[in-house]
Amino acid sequence: MSRALFTRRRFLTVTVAVVALASAYLVPLSDAAVAQVALPPGGTFVDDDGLAEEGYIEAIAAIGVTLGCNPPTNDRFCPGRTLARSDMATFLVRALDLPATAVDFFHDDGGVHEPSINALAEAGITIGCGPGRYCPASQITRQQLATFLVRALELPASSIDFFSDDDGSVHEEAINALRAAGLSYGASGSSFFPRQEVLRSELAAFVSLALGLQPMPPPQRYPNVGEGQRIIYENADQRVWLIDADGLLVDTYLVSGREGVPAPGTYSVFSKSVFTSAGHGGITMEHMVRFAHGATLSIGFHAIPRYRDGTPMQTEAELGQFRSAGCVRQSDLKAAALYAWAPIGTPVYVLP
Repeated sequence: MSRALFTRRRFLTVTVAVVALASAYLVPLSDAAVAQVALPPGGTFVDDDGLAEEGYIEAIAAIGVTLGCNPPTNDRFCPGRTLARSDMATFLVRALDLPATAVDFFHDDGGVHEPSINALAEAGITIGCGPGRYCPASQITRQQLATFLVRALELPASSIDFFSDDDGSVHEEAINALRAAGLSYGASGSSFFPRQEVLRSELAAFVSLALGLQPMPPPQRYPNVGEGQRIIYENADQRVWLIDADGLLVDTYLVSGREGVPAPGTYSVFSKSVFTSAGHGGITMEHMVRFAHGATLSIGFHAIPRYRDGTPMQTEAELGQFRSAGCVRQSDLKAAALYAWAPIGTPVYVLP
């Protein structure tokens, strides 16, 4: 069976259309559900925020081409890591939905990627790196990837020599075919950078373009304000974000404050108390973290207040609503965690 007849994904078909000037474009006939995947703030992975390839990474994750790089958590993609030939085989087999084979083509590929390597060989996409060898641990270069993709997609040759830095390379014909199909991601002008090792983020872009997937940029992980370790409180949405010194999201959750209080601006934690009281009615609060001054009392983050008899003033299910006279209420667990996490001086950014 021709490789072009393989199902590219269970719910995705890709075709190649050759148009004027020998340019070809892969046209996706994907299920609409693929484009409607709801992504959490910041997306699937925590280590690709802001990368040019982030939307492509999300696109291939949505159809199961990548699961991540740190099992079992798999909250990281490792976008800056170079790609071994073994990893690349699994990426392509998942992307093209290639069938498994019982034939063992190589003697140097034992491991979790061996079935993918054999499937790639069965489909004629790889012939190895020598007699009976695949060289699974070798890092793949952009020119090698070009040949893999051209074989996988059966792209037609091009008579145009697009790049000057691939002259004499055995992969030059494949590079030109890739460029003619509009798939030469990362090229610049007359340079393809053929000997440059492929990063995982770049492979995500190549595979997304090859499958005709639309980039899926995720919602912003947190508002772009401040730097270093900080607390962000958005009044309108009644949500708090805790950001560590490296800019990574530590936690985000709903709270209950007062509409418009405190005024938008930059504050800082100036006082903390494990236990405090409202000064009336026997109402008490735990894990107070003060960061602003009200008309008569300080404003801070704290656990849901309790009446004299221990009854909470609201339920945790009601967090996210304006329920407070001025301070910012949190669940007991979140209040204790914030109290331990935020030292005196931690910046607090209050957004409208």
